[in-house]
Amino acid sequence: MKTKIILSIFLFMVILMNAQNQYYYYKGEKIILKVDRNNFNIVTNDGVLDFSIPDLTVQDINLKATDKEVQKIKKLTFKSLPDETEYKNTVKKLKQNKNIKYILPYFERKGGTPIGTSNVFYVKLKNESDSTLLKRISAQKNVSVIKQIPCMPLWYMLSLNSLCEFNSLEASNFFYETGYFQDVDPAFMFEFRPTCTNDPLFNQLWGLYNSSNPEFDINICEAWNFTRGGSIKVAVVDQGIDINHNDLSANIHPLSFDAQSGTSPSVFSQNRKHGTHVAGTVAAVRDNNLQVVGVAPEAKLMGVSHPLYVTTTISAELASGISWAWQNGADVITNSWGDQGGVLYDGLHSVILENAIVDAMTRGRQGKGSLVVFAAGNYGDYSPIMDYPATFHNDIITVGAIVSNGTRAEYSGYGNKLDVVAPGSNILSTIPNNDTDSYYGTSMAAPHVAGLSALILSINPNLTRYQVTNIIESSCQKIGGYTYNITSGKLNGTWNNEMGYGLIDAYKALQLAQATLNNPVIIGKETLWGGCTEQYLIPGSNPIWSCSGVSGVTIDSNTGILQVPNDSTLNGIITVTANHYGQIYTKQVQIIAKYPVCRVCYLDTWGGEFQMTRTRLPLYFPVAVMPGNIMKLYLDYPAYINGIATQYDWNLISGF
Repeated sequence: MKTKIILSIFLFMVILMNAQNQYYYYKGEKIILKVDRNNFNIVTNDGVLDFSIPDLTVQDINLKATDKEVQKIKKLTFKSLPDETEYKNTVKKLKQNKNIKYILPYFERKGGTPIGTSNVFYVKLKNESDSTLLKRISAQKNVSVIKQIPCMPLWYMLSLNSLCEFNSLEASNFFYETGYFQDVDPAFMFEFRPTCTNDPLFNQLWGLYNSSNPEFDINICEAWNFTRGGSIKVAVVDQGIDINHNDLSANIHPLSFDAQSGTSPSVFSQNRKHGTHVAGTVAAVRDNNLQVVGVAPEAKLMGVSHPLYVTTTISAELASGISWAWQNGADVITNSWGDQGGVLYDGLHSVILENAIVDAMTRGRQGKGSLVVFAAGNYGDYSPIMDYPATFHNDIITVGAIVSNGTRAEYSGYGNKLDVVAPGSNILSTIPNNDTDSYYGTSMAAPHVAGLSALILSINPNLTRYQVTNIIESSCQKIGGYTYNITSGKLNGTWNNEMGYGLIDAYKALQLAQATLNNPVIIGKETLWGGCTEQYLIPGSNPIWSCSGVSGVTIDSNTGILQVPNDSTLNGIITVTANHYGQIYTKQVQIIAKYPVCRVCYLDTWGGEFQMTRTRLPLYFPVAVMPGNIMKLYLDYPAYINGIATQYDWNLISGF
């Protein structure tokens, strides 16, 4: 009789799962999950993948589990985000491969990286005597009972068999829904390590991982889930790189050049540490249990050496070094040097040096353009002064420096030519003789941007220099309490003369880069509240923007920044339109400018007036709560208040 009941429950569950979103049980409550279509795990019979699918990349998951049942897992990632049909068809195709034992989904997490599942899950008994029942049901469903969890006698580890019709999440749901067991755990593959790399000094690299002020770093851990910069070549035009440094040697490109002598290879002197320090921030090796890690830890470093001392021919020498770099395949050219804010040379220019830079930006990468990055200089203490040649051309990415609390470093150059900022004070990196040290300056900020450029190009090497620059600038974080405004000539969002477009954001930039692999789409919110401002983007491009549908809603034609007046009469659908060289793209956006109806759970008597920090709304639903208490209210449909989303604590200020 029990077997029939179990089978009936199983059939009902299969029907239910086909009709609903996936879910799991947490403390008896059903939690709805959204499948992440970009990734999934597989387990093969022999640990080898004997086929390839052009649209998928394969990565071995380095599991540290000691149980042999937790088998070697491979993570498959789509090169571009598939639609639902493509995702299902790919999974269906993989299920037909007899060498694949399991296909295991990933699930989306709001504000975090997707989380995977494996072939194991856990079940908690109601009583220790129920272990026999657990084994019997497991055998019926092609699930193996692996072991009792040490020191937790009611909990058991179970594993799928190759004939099992479930994945681990569905299997854990099944066991819970029989009613025979106390609890279940689908064994999500949480990442609990304190850092995202085993390099022992990583926690001291605040620009990559700012444990004291988490909102003021470049979000590199999330970015490395996309790429680590493999195959991209970064030329470091500086005082030379210690190519034998144990944290750099694996990433040294075989080609190098000495700009002073005009010959290869590059020249390195032990007492010149600057170039080795810059190189480490760009591409120190990751996960080698050594010292530090660079922004693009799999990129290749091309050394272009010069002592950077004044000579009669210094402009021609540096020009030849930059020219050698792009002519020999450098994708990115980073330059942490300049004329000290014009202190030495005022407004004087070098045409030969400028020609070399322009050639790199226009002719490099087979005409797509090499990225040229310059430090803004360290003479911004009292006035908006920046270094030359960083300032001579708008297409150069000019980088200022911030300190770890998110403010502009007091020395950092700033002004009209500033593009972005990056971490630049107390930056730990490699120096000669297998050592490390902390330096400060915009010299340390620029290689962060060079590394980010390499990450972007490793996702889509077909992007032009112009597109990469757009991605970097439009994805910046507006930090530090500065006022960012729409500014003439600044086409990639709001801008500030001390911070440029803001602090670079590697994770958001790589999301935009990933989107360029698909058919271009407009990125931005689909629902806006009265008083909101939202920037719409097409990754890697600068279209002409317009909108229509609701009078009073406007969009800046250059930046894509849309503004909704704080007017309670404005409601409806607007169409945001982007014109990219005659190619038209559109996006429908819901404008909701009236007060939302609020829903309060559990309580139902009198009304009152509630207040949050910036907005006061009347309640349209009865509620009972004493003055001074706090209650959570939820909006009945997706909406935004002052650009912030839907759930708040409200304080009762009148009524009961």
